[in-house]
Amino acid sequence: MPLFLTRRSFSLGLAALVTTPAVRAYAHNYDPSDLPPPTLETLKWAPKTRAAIQALLTAHGQYSRSYSSTQRPYVVFDWDETAIVGNVQFTLFHYMLEHFAFLLPAHEFQALLHAHSPNQTLPAPFTTIEGKPLSLHALVQDILEDYRALLARYGHRPHPLPREELLQDPTLLAFRARMAFYHHMLRATHGGEVAQRWLVSLAAGQTLTDIVAMARAANEFYLGQSIDTITWRCPTERAGKGGAVAVTVTQSLRLTPEIADLFQIMQEHGIDPVICTSSLEECTAIFATSSEYGYNIPREHIFGARLETHKKVLQPIEAVDHPFPYERGKTAIIKRYMVTKREGPPLMIFAGEDSTADLIKAFPETPLCCLVNRKQSDAMMPFLKEAAEMQTLEAPRLVLQGRDENTGEWRPSEASILLGKTIPSLP
Repeated sequence: MPLFLTRRSFSLGLAALVTTPAVRAYAHNYDPSDLPPPTLETLKWAPKTRAAIQALLTAHGQYSRSYSSTQRPYVVFDWDETAIVGNVQFTLFHYMLEHFAFLLPAHEFQALLHAHSPNQTLPAPFTTIEGKPLSLHALVQDILEDYRALLARYGHRPHPLPREELLQDPTLLAFRARMAFYHHMLRATHGGEVAQRWLVSLAAGQTLTDIVAMARAANEFYLGQSIDTITWRCPTERAGKGGAVAVTVTQSLRLTPEIADLFQIMQEHGIDPVICTSSLEECTAIFATSSEYGYNIPREHIFGARLETHKKVLQPIEAVDHPFPYERGKTAIIKRYMVTKREGPPLMIFAGEDSTADLIKAFPETPLCCLVNRKQSDAMMPFLKEAAEMQTLEAPRLVLQGRDENTGEWRPSEASILLGKTIPSLP
């Protein structure tokens, strides 16, 4: 067994050296059983959920007799709405809109929109502010008109541009509202995967270094903002051909100390945390590998969405040799990079994103799945409801973790308080 002292055992040992009289030291072989297995901090875990996870770590980690260092166990985590409260890609999208951080020429930007814009009338509730019908073609044309005007006005200046200045510009306000409206429309009419692929493609035109720097700036800004819903509207003077639109977006980004502690305790048990997320991989990695944020995940264990590059510039094309990490794509990534190498399924799946149902289905032998109690996709909700029904079982496979979406903090319960609500609820 490898020598692996926990931070707590080290501190206790140091204290003993200070307070105990000098004695003759004798060399002996180290045995992990000499030390108690490291345990999760209580923090704001749901008690039964914490107990189930702790039991799993103790039974399968390096303090157990069955542990094999040549086939280290691993746990697969979502990142968005799981290791953090909020979504890396949404956060970056909102930051790019408010700083007009887009670098594609107008004709290339147009191609991203026209990929989803047949000449049709949008269904309710995707109407103008006045409630008039809105065609998708007119919406796209108005977005392009705003984009061309902003590119002509600001394209020569270093990006990203000052937010305070841009928010005084009616054209930027119209562009921001229409782009967010377009994203909501994609989710409603084409599904979450299409909408996520579109969000990721908007990074095209940037170098990887620039997009990572922008993601870091977005994280720093939104971590300091209140959690709230905000309505963005087109100014009346920028009604365009289709008409002015309005959209309500959620502003939410918080760290999760319970997950940061879990990552550390897992690694002290010799179990690897692995991130698989539908957000851009590099933008997730700056969060997940950071000691500043407290997560400290090895870079090689982070998998997310990837774009092709040309001369170090991101292209609006997904990496051809890498599945897009949404539903079956997530499963394909874990099978390729983890199952094949570790010769076994995940020890646990920890899910909060809308796109993990296929992963849970693909590994029925995984003994524990922990689900963040929040409104998720139609594919995920049956698992959350099943977890709620399993609460009375002695050893459930599915467990819930509640949180208060108004504060971004977890709750010591399976029940969650949803954004704008005051009463805890189960799925």
